[in-house]
Amino acid sequence: MTRKRKTADAVFLGLEAGLRMFRWVVVILLVLFLFSGITKIEADSVGLLLRFGELQGASPGERVRQPGLLLALPYPIDEVKTVPGRDREGEIVVAEVWKELTHTATTDAIDPVLEGYCLTGDQNILQAKLAVRYKVTDPIAFELWMDREDREALLRDVVLAALVQTVAGWTMDDALNLQQMREQDAGDAADSLDLQQIREGALQQVREEADDTDNRLAQTVWRRAQERLDAFAARGPSRGCGMTISALEFQEKHPPRHVIQEFDRVLDASFGKKTVRQQALGFANREIPHAKAQKNTMIQEAKADKDTLIATANADVSEFKKLYEQYQKSPDLIWRRIYLETIENVLGNVKKLLFVSPGTRVILGENGETQP
Repeated sequence: MTRKRKTADAVFLGLEAGLRMFRWVVVILLVLFLFSGITKIEADSVGLLLRFGELQGASPGERVRQPGLLLALPYPIDEVKTVPGRDREGEIVVAEVWKELTHTATTDAIDPVLEGYCLTGDQNILQAKLAVRYKVTDPIAFELWMDREDREALLRDVVLAALVQTVAGWTMDDALNLQQMREQDAGDAADSLDLQQIREGALQQVREEADDTDNRLAQTVWRRAQERLDAFAARGPSRGCGMTISALEFQEKHPPRHVIQEFDRVLDASFGKKTVRQQALGFANREIPHAKAQKNTMIQEAKADKDTLIATANADVSEFKKLYEQYQKSPDLIWRRIYLETIENVLGNVKKLLFVSPGTRVILGENGETQP
């Protein structure tokens, strides 16, 4: 009996020690459970506290919890959702109307079911891939009113709609920057530029023009996509998607791979035309000033000749008038003086004089010699 009682006492002591240890374990687990709801919100995020699925906070400012520690009850009583802050950007790639140029084409035509594209205003086909970055402007609407897949699908749809609408109003040349290459003035070409330098300059200008065209096209698509997002938020039953497009850029933009070689030939011809045009302008810039200088010189010389001739004529006229006045007073005297001056001038130019008797017949020979 004594041994059995000792054994029972030992068992009860062990059970009591186990229960005490179990109570401490339960207490520790309970404490851990109570503190498991405490969440740290990172610096680039904000938090939303849901209690039994209901958003907590009396005002919009209280509902959106700022970075730091957020005291909450354990799940499933409370649930904390972290949302990207305003300084944090998300990004999606819109590639529904794009296909790589290296993609192996099974046919010579585009299958609209398998391959997307946009139609330009002049009925050409354009394929493009865009990168869209967005910011969260309304964390409550962003997290609670739409699922993640729905948010990205909505953003992708509004960008695609804006892209198709915008490209439909542009020609293919405008969208791919071919028209600017064809119509841009080459400007003043330096005399020292050779053919290779002119071509490199043309290529650099083309790159700058392409960047400018991409920016204008991207800006238009960006504006129209944001307008669609705003209109969705205004007329929808909810608060919208809570997103704002912060940036939009074209990663690739090209004609279909089936006709890319033809477009490359057009580009090469545009480069060649631009190069020849710049050479012609450079030649014109060199020759036109020289021709203008020659023209000015000839005009000045002609004016000087004109002034000289007019002065000479005026002097002759003045002398003639004086002579005529004297002639009116003494015609015989003036006529005799003029006759003698003329004979004197003629005889002064004669190299050989031959006097003959009156009535003698004189024959001039071939060498100017006289023969009686």
